Amino acid sequence: MISEYDNFERRCPLLGHEVKFQYCRSANLGLPCKKILNCWFERFPVENFLRNHFSKEKIETILKPQKPKLVSLVELIKQAQTSIEKNNLKSEKITT
Repeated sequence: MISEYDNFERRCPLLGHEVKFQYCRSANLGLPCKKILNCWFERFPVENFLRNHFSKEKIETILKPQKPKLVSLVELIKQAQTSIEKNNLKSEKITT
C-alpha cells in the first residue's frame, strides 16, 4: 500500500521543518522528492518502497542528478536572449 509510511515524520533538509513522508513521496509533481533515499533510508526500506510503487523509468527520473545552478542560469539567459531576438524580429516586420 503506497500510504503505508505516510504518517512518518522527519525534518526536511530542503524546507527546514518537519514533514510527513506523504509529502516526500509526492512533492515533485506527483513523484517523490529527489532526496527521498537520503532522508528516509534509516527509518524504513525506502528503496524497496520506490521499486514497489514506481516504474524503473520514474525512479530514474526521480534520482536523476540536477544540473548545476550555473548551467541552468546560462540556459535561461540564452532562452531569454532568443526570445527577445524573436520579438524584435516580429516588431520589425510589423513596422515595415
